[in-house]
Amino acid sequence: MEDDGLVLLFYAPGQKKLRFLLSPVAMVLFMLLLLSPFASPLSDEGQALMAIKASLSNIADILLDWDDVHNEDFCSWRGVFCDNVSLTVISLNLSSLNLGGEISPAIGDLGNLQSIDLQGNKLSGQIPDEIGNCAELIHLDLSDNQLYGDIRFSISKLKKLEFFDLARNRLTGEIPRLLYWNEVLQYLGLRGNLLSGTLSPDICQLTGLCDVRGNNLTGTIPDSIGNCTSFEILDISYNQISGEIPYNIGFLQVATLSLQGNRLTGKIPEVIGLMQALAILDLSENELVGPIPPILGNLSFTGKLYLHGNMLTGPIPPELGNMSKLSYLQLNDNQLVGKIPDEIGKLEHLFELNLANNHLDGAIPHNISSCTALNQFNVHGNQLSGSIPLSFRSLESLTYLNLSANNFKGNIPVELGHIINLDTLDLSSNNFSGHVPASVGYLEHLLTLNLSHNRLDGTFPAEFGNLRSIQIIDMSFNNLSGSIPPEIGQLQNLASLILNNNDLRGKIPDQLTNCFSLSSLNFSYNNFSGIIPSMKNFSRFSADSFIGNPLLCGNWVGSICRPYAPKSRVVCLTLGIIILLAMVIVAFYRSSQSKQMMKGSSRTGQGMLKSRTSHILSKADNNTVMEAVDPEVSITCIDLVHVKKTFQLALLCTKRNPSERPTMHEVARVLVSLLPAPPSKVLGAPAKTFDYAHFVKGQHRKMDGLQPQQDNNSTNAQWFVRFGDVISKSTL
Repeated sequence: MEDDGLVLLFYAPGQKKLRFLLSPVAMVLFMLLLLSPFASPLSDEGQALMAIKASLSNIADILLDWDDVHNEDFCSWRGVFCDNVSLTVISLNLSSLNLGGEISPAIGDLGNLQSIDLQGNKLSGQIPDEIGNCAELIHLDLSDNQLYGDIRFSISKLKKLEFFDLARNRLTGEIPRLLYWNEVLQYLGLRGNLLSGTLSPDICQLTGLCDVRGNNLTGTIPDSIGNCTSFEILDISYNQISGEIPYNIGFLQVATLSLQGNRLTGKIPEVIGLMQALAILDLSENELVGPIPPILGNLSFTGKLYLHGNMLTGPIPPELGNMSKLSYLQLNDNQLVGKIPDEIGKLEHLFELNLANNHLDGAIPHNISSCTALNQFNVHGNQLSGSIPLSFRSLESLTYLNLSANNFKGNIPVELGHIINLDTLDLSSNNFSGHVPASVGYLEHLLTLNLSHNRLDGTFPAEFGNLRSIQIIDMSFNNLSGSIPPEIGQLQNLASLILNNNDLRGKIPDQLTNCFSLSSLNFSYNNFSGIIPSMKNFSRFSADSFIGNPLLCGNWVGSICRPYAPKSRVVCLTLGIIILLAMVIVAFYRSSQSKQMMKGSSRTGQGMLKSRTSHILSKADNNTVMEAVDPEVSITCIDLVHVKKTFQLALLCTKRNPSERPTMHEVARVLVSLLPAPPSKVLGAPAKTFDYAHFVKGQHRKMDGLQPQQDNNSTNAQWFVRFGDVISKSTL
């Protein structure tokens, strides 16, 4: 039996050796006992961390090492940092891991935490009250999540909290006033939530930055706002704050004053011009009225002045030219009048000048070109006049130039082609005339070119084929002539090509089908001819893109032809004309041989011929002429009325007696009268003339030179009246 087990020998001092026999099962249990650790169970903080993990989702492959079975050393777990001496958790950083779920109340069991960073996840639910138990907390960042509910009152118990960021969540309710009384809080970030209530006067108790931008705060700016002397930034923009800007706001020594996107009314307080520390002044998108205070010109350190989107009136103060550090000046969307001050040209650091949508008049000051750092210049929607200063060529940093919807006139300067960094050039809705300068084709960074609604003439520059970055070209409503250069087919990024309401001619280049990005096209109301390309991306454009081109062949109603289904009325009439002319030739030939035929024919033959002719003419007389028409023609042609009249005319030309047949002059006039009239233009487009006479093989063009033939019985006019009576009586 000893061979079935394992013999263990033990020795004891002063004793003989002892021998025990263990079974295999007992031996396994014995070995497990020997190998098992003698460590204590997981501590309270470890259990708290496991509870936090349990409340989270999307943790696969992220918190794998948070394992109390195989790794009880929680200080080595991802995002957990412990004190080197006490081995307690002092920091928890699980930011930007795409974690879902909620914040567990067990976080309050980590009493020694100094920093919690859970920003940039998808955490939902409410902030647990237990977080107020983390009395040592200095840094708390829960921003960029989906937390909702109130800001917990218990957070005001965190007396050591210096940084508190709840920005960009879905928090509601009012801001706890006790938060403002935290003497050490340096940053309170609440922007981008749904917080309500008013702006409490207690906000001045904060010694640091309070960011409440983008909430639903209402009420007025507290009159005591001037007491917030410790503020460096005051940003209460994009709320629902109303009323006037309090006068004592001028006592602030802030570097940034941002009140934009509220419902503020009244005038801009002149005292703001005394806030010498201001680097950014943003009063935009409110309901402010009155003039721009000239005293703002004293803000010599201000780099950004945003007053757009109000109802400001009066002229632009020349004193703004004294703001030597100014780089952004946005006065657009107001009701400003007068001229652009020459003093603006003194702003050497000016990067963006936006004066759009006002009532400014006069010319653009030539010394604007002295603003060599200018990157964006927008005067859209004013009443400015004159021409574009040639000195604009020196604005080498300019990328955006918008002079649209003004009264500018003259030629477009060739010098614009030297502003090599332009990506947007909009000169639309002015009175520019002359040719489009070819130099524009060398703006290799140009993305948008809009020259529409002017009086430009000349041809489409072939140099535009060099605009390899261009996405939008709009030259509609001008007087451009010539053809579209095939070089445009090289523009692989072109998405929109708008050329309607010009006088462009010729064939649409097949090379345009190589513009694979082209999604918007309008060639309507020009004089294009030929067949529309059907290859590649051109198949996506509807007939509306091509209407108003009388000579352009396309597959739509009213087109001069349908290249893929020749069923139009013009094609049918052309077929009828060919048959008619053939029958006329035969008729005249028969007339010249009539005497010989009369002598050489028998009485029976005469009877048969007379019977056949009478049969055909009877069909014309009894309104059954269409029975003699080939059924295929009846199916193919749309307007059978014109077809019937054409065949009736042919039958009249076969009359035996020459005096009963119409003359060629009459035939030509009637055939031309049956041709369709050119389609009338809509949208006020100028009429385009079209000569259809070439369909009558030159007969119509020479008609005025023809002398009408006369016989012994009647004149041409009488024959035409008689013929018209026959046609009018022989309708379907």
